[in-house]
Amino acid sequence: MGVIARESFAAGVVLADHAISRRSSSGPGLGKADLLKQASLLTSEARRRWVTQVLDFAGTDAESPGESLSRAHMHVLGFPAPLLQARVHVGGVLIARTDFFWPRHRLIGEFDGDAKYLRDEYLGVQTARQAVLAEKKREDKLRAAGFRVVRWDWATASDPLLLEACLRQAGLSNNPGNTRSTRH
Repeated sequence: MGVIARESFAAGVVLADHAISRRSSSGPGLGKADLLKQASLLTSEARRRWVTQVLDFAGTDAESPGESLSRAHMHVLGFPAPLLQARVHVGGVLIARTDFFWPRHRLIGEFDGDAKYLRDEYLGVQTARQAVLAEKKREDKLRAAGFRVVRWDWATASDPLLLEACLRQAGLSNNPGNTRSTRH
């Protein structure tokens, strides 16, 4: 808990999301209630409030640290909250499950680290070439259905200014005057 208390909002969300994730394979799963109980034991009132703020935002739907980091930066930058892991259907047929989805804007966001296309454990039985081709065809289907798709990588997810520019270029508006606190 002390680690989250010393981190930025975005880094704290990455840690908290991982701790409560259903996909976490590092030790016994924790719930938000468990973490909030631990946070209540912090001796500093400011740190307790900070950790509570991070935990209130944390969720179980991000499938990677890059998705958690992106979502936290979106929040801090004042972008509308996306749906996570949304299933997109066209004509009753599932065409994709997306990392981020803003239905009102018909915008889909995808975070992809290089490992998705380079590491065997992520590729499964596909080659990197097959994975890239499958992703291209999936994206073509989404665009044909009238959705816009924006992609970013670790470099963009790690830099709030780059992520802001990426999302604004894709047509998503934020309210920079209404940004959330990232300091404690």
